[in-house]
Amino acid sequence: MTEVIEMLMIILIVTLCFLMIPFNTKPSAVIESRRKFDVFVRLYDKPYRGDAREYAYRFQIFRTSLSKIRALNEWAREANDTAIYGITQYADLTDREFVARQLADLLPDEPGGGAGGPRAYQKYVIESRSAEMKNDIIFSRARRDALPAVRNLPPRVDWREQGVISTVKNQGGCGACWAISVVDTIAALAAIKRNDRKLIDLCHERVVRCAANGNNGCDGGDTCRLLEWLAEESYRIGAAESCLERNLADQEGGLNCTGEPGVRREDGALNATLVKRFSCQGFENEEHLMLRHLATKGPIVAAVNAISWKYYLGGVIQYHCDSDYELLNHAVAIVGYDLNATVPYYIVKNSWGPRFGDHGYVKVAIGRNLCGIANRVSFIELV
Repeated sequence: MTEVIEMLMIILIVTLCFLMIPFNTKPSAVIESRRKFDVFVRLYDKPYRGDAREYAYRFQIFRTSLSKIRALNEWAREANDTAIYGITQYADLTDREFVARQLADLLPDEPGGGAGGPRAYQKYVIESRSAEMKNDIIFSRARRDALPAVRNLPPRVDWREQGVISTVKNQGGCGACWAISVVDTIAALAAIKRNDRKLIDLCHERVVRCAANGNNGCDGGDTCRLLEWLAEESYRIGAAESCLERNLADQEGGLNCTGEPGVRREDGALNATLVKRFSCQGFENEEHLMLRHLATKGPIVAAVNAISWKYYLGGVIQYHCDSDYELLNHAVAIVGYDLNATVPYYIVKNSWGPRFGDHGYVKVAIGRNLCGIANRVSFIELV
């Protein structure tokens, strides 16, 4: 009888101990991260789904990315309409891998031409005769109500609404931002010039393959050198629908680049793609000139530092985007702006596919040369 009582006491004590333990019904951080990673791998159809070792390695990088995303989003608590960061298709890449895959395609070009003096393309510079506007626009670090009235400029411009902007491209594993940004901008400007504003998407694949003057195809190039080459060669860019290259990686297919029939005069209507002159200039502290050109002429090309775009989902980039000239690593098209927004911003067309960011676009705050967006800008004038 004593043994039975002792056994019951033991059971009672153990039961009371369990009742006193606060059970956590929420999944652990690791389990939650693993769940997100499994969804991520399926969503982006990652190739290592069947490789256990690579899967485990990428999972650890993914967990590091989650920590970085949390840190980036801390700014959102303190600012209005700031950028939101989250899981993108690049969340399983180290920063080094991300730079190598997405940001190693804009070849460096020294400001002012470097030690060798001004480059030849400077003779094509479009003169800006709007210095009188500089005092009309004094940019604020933050809110719209701090901006004075902007004379002679519409408060909002979005060339997408005019039907002259082509679809967002995806450069994939080809370092072609330097060509895509220029060719898409030329396509838009050509459409603006046409009476019916008909947009003809152009063959950037051929430009990637053929452009000389120091450009290296999928291994990278330079927007200014490309514009110089297009102007010097009087190169007519063919329509995308007649493009013989199957994709950006197709560097062997299609016609050669030595001037065979059909290469430079594929369509008489494409004479509108001839570059007459262009600029490669810095507009630090003069972003009003960029806005003026966007409003009165059309889209422009800019070199940027896009390292912090790795986790960008949407909103206006206002922080942690360095502007140093030597950090420029990517080329984009700017297709508009919005001064009516709480935080005035540029509308930036990227080349990482429509699933990136805001349907392939990025919003960058105006007035502080964020991401170096005003360091090297090209205005293009067509024949």
